[in-house]
Amino acid sequence: MLIIPASIYSPVILTIVVFLTILVFFWYLLANSPWGRAKIEKLKIYWEVRPYLNEGKSINHSAALLSKYVLQLDFKKGESEMETFLDVKDSVGHKYPFMRKVKNSRDQNISVEGKPCKCISSYNYLDLGRDERVNKAAIDAAENYSTGNHGPRMLCGNLQILEDLEIQIGSFFKREHALVFSSGYLACMSTIAGIARKGDLILMDKLNHASLRAGTKLSGALVRNFKHNDFKDAEKIIKKTKYRQLIIVIEGIYSMDGDIGDLPAARKLSDKYGAILIMDEAHSLGTIGKTGHGCEEHFNYEYKADIICGTFSKSLSSVGGFLTCGTRLRDFYTFYAPGAVFSAPLSAYHAGAAMKSFEIIEKEPWRTEQCQKNGEYLREKFVENGFDIERSETCVIPVVLRDVKQLMNMNYYMLSQGYFSAAVMAPACSVEAPRFRICATSSETKDDIDKIINIFIEAREKFPESERITKLVQAIK
Repeated sequence: MLIIPASIYSPVILTIVVFLTILVFFWYLLANSPWGRAKIEKLKIYWEVRPYLNEGKSINHSAALLSKYVLQLDFKKGESEMETFLDVKDSVGHKYPFMRKVKNSRDQNISVEGKPCKCISSYNYLDLGRDERVNKAAIDAAENYSTGNHGPRMLCGNLQILEDLEIQIGSFFKREHALVFSSGYLACMSTIAGIARKGDLILMDKLNHASLRAGTKLSGALVRNFKHNDFKDAEKIIKKTKYRQLIIVIEGIYSMDGDIGDLPAARKLSDKYGAILIMDEAHSLGTIGKTGHGCEEHFNYEYKADIICGTFSKSLSSVGGFLTCGTRLRDFYTFYAPGAVFSAPLSAYHAGAAMKSFEIIEKEPWRTEQCQKNGEYLREKFVENGFDIERSETCVIPVVLRDVKQLMNMNYYMLSQGYFSAAVMAPACSVEAPRFRICATSSETKDDIDKIINIFIEAREKFPESERITKLVQAIK
């Protein structure tokens, strides 16, 4: 047994008493000041949330578990990501905002779950999805060729119409040639996977699309993310990393945020370090630049990417994807782009639609101009009415909330009133910033846009942010 000598017994006790007294005094001050109460509240919320976060097996799983917290659902220790997701899906029932059944997609008002609706999140930016000329060109191409083909491009499936479309794409983007794919995802993935190898460094804007990230994973290269549109941060990474070849990847318009990629800064950095610059023009084709030719035209062709990739499924109202570059590099891609070599090629039907849409964009620049005007007016109205649209400067407009439950309630209410919108949550955007992705197109009138704003105001008033999520966001910050 440890015996404390009497000579030091009193000083030890005194020290403990003094320490406890000081601790109680500071706790009293903390608990009775606004700053202190806020800190204590955050600590309490953190301890509430902590079990949910600790259970996550991946970022996606943690996001789903946080949704459980927000929706006040219990979780089981050791539950799988699938169990978590399905619990969340089942709990919201008919308000689940994804995979709704759509009919009459060529009509001004489409049918969603049997209800006529105005789609306010459509990728049909230039209203070519309802254009009879595009529809006829697709049907004619299918009749001239077939519904399918005789194999992959490099074997028996290299249809003449695909070669014709590639020449047209090269001309549109002021490049020597192009290569088309059966989807935009395959095109963007293959643009990176086709040329990047182990030992290379791929610098990715942190907001780049999942299709681009898939390409980096297939490549085996070292991947580093830099802060969004921050090329000083990108240069810091370059300086402290060894690599064989440097590849920098950006987007023309960032699809969840609506801002434009800083092509001038990316080009300057690429030139300084001898990097290959890849730009994804999925959302910028047809929507920016004076005549809809994308990000390079937006910057007056003073700065150019080395390779452009993109999709036919937005402004062109078709399906498929492409990359465009020099002829020699295109020749290399025909043998090394996995999405071209190991996949069936683009159908003649979709190639015919894309060709006609490119032709119309060239001849009818008013569509791009009207899309840009409508985007500007819609952004102004959202901001005037207190909605957070982050950095949007294009027809892609995020309406950012903080509460997943509020997002789903507003989404379902607007649907009941005849407005079909895209609700977006993690992992497609950050956990703390679920959002609507609203898209301006060339077809809206000012009256249409005013009605969109009014339905948002009405939905927000009916379904305010929950107190639970307000506290959670404060704790995260």
